[in-house]
Amino acid sequence: MTTPPTPFENLQRVTEAGDAVARAKAAGDALQAIPTLQQWLREVRQVAVRELREGGMSHAQVAAELGISRARAQQIAEGRTTGKRAE
Repeated sequence: MTTPPTPFENLQRVTEAGDAVARAKAAGDALQAIPTLQQWLREVRQVAVRELREGGMSHAQVAAELGISRARAQQIAEGRTTGKRAE
């Protein structure tokens, strides 16, 4: 893989970080930060879904816009997680 998936193009700099040791450390640091990144992205999504709800959209309307189920839209708005993250 030559470039990271969208929207993580800025991580390309990890592959450009000096020698092999620097690249390995930069990649390791990025890997260690993934749980924090996931939490941050969940919070960003929750705030956005709450804004849509406060703007008058129903859970069903939010779900239709995001391509998820109505129940999942409600879970996101309430800050609930499912699956492995809930453990």
